[in-house]
Amino acid sequence: MVKQKQMNYLKFLYASFMTTNREIAEIYEDFGLIEYKHMMWAMNDMVKNGVDFDMDIDSLRDLKSTSINELNQKLIAQIENSLKNNNTNGIDENTIKRFKSDEEYMISVLKTINDDTKITAFDEHKTLKNIEITPAQADAFNFFLVGETFKEYELITIYSYLKAHINDNVEAVNCFADLASDSIYHLKRFAKYAAELGTLSFVRSIDKEKYKNVEIVKFLKENIEEEIDAEKECLILAEKIGNDDLSNFLLFISRQEVYHAELLERALSHLKK
Repeated sequence: MVKQKQMNYLKFLYASFMTTNREIAEIYEDFGLIEYKHMMWAMNDMVKNGVDFDMDIDSLRDLKSTSINELNQKLIAQIENSLKNNNTNGIDENTIKRFKSDEEYMISVLKTINDDTKITAFDEHKTLKNIEITPAQADAFNFFLVGETFKEYELITIYSYLKAHINDNVEAVNCFADLASDSIYHLKRFAKYAAELGTLSFVRSIDKEKYKNVEIVKFLKENIEEEIDAEKECLILAEKIGNDDLSNFLLFISRQEVYHAELLERALSHLKK
């Protein structure tokens, strides 16, 4: 079930990146965030009930579509399959009822969507709608986006897994919840820019050793250093690109990386007690 919910939330989020119709994109994004909450509830129940799970996902490439209508049909099929998923071991009955209620509503909304607009998120045109950008700037920015999108997905996965497994430490859980939330925001921003450039790429499964049986204190210390390095990378790229709009965005992200390091420090202090 955790895998099902991961695939659901990722497919909805990616559908929102691919869709230029803002109203439809907002529906997909909202449903993606609901499915992410479903995943967390399933994980919390399974940890509570002593049932092991991993965070593997299948390829998302089958979501690639030429129009919004084609994409929407794939999402309907995804949620119809989710409703048929009987792999509920370790998940409380009331949680399953909530999943069913939410997803029945999702399907009813998805079936009202009708928009045959062409999807351009993969055509590599490398231009932005409201920002003048040279080919060299586009290439530099795209290189950054590809790496950072996968990194943010990796962090979402790790923080979510850790959050579910240390739920007896409220302060640390709150830190991981904030970090996961910010990583979801970053993934959305990076992927939306990539889609606008026509260079959207899909995330993939991460190695189990990244999140299972990790030494949490060691992980936190290493990631504090990585967040500091990420801040520096954003500053360097902002200067390299030399575009005021994109530089402003990158400076904003760099300041958030500093805050993430502070959150990791806070989580570390609570876990050491």
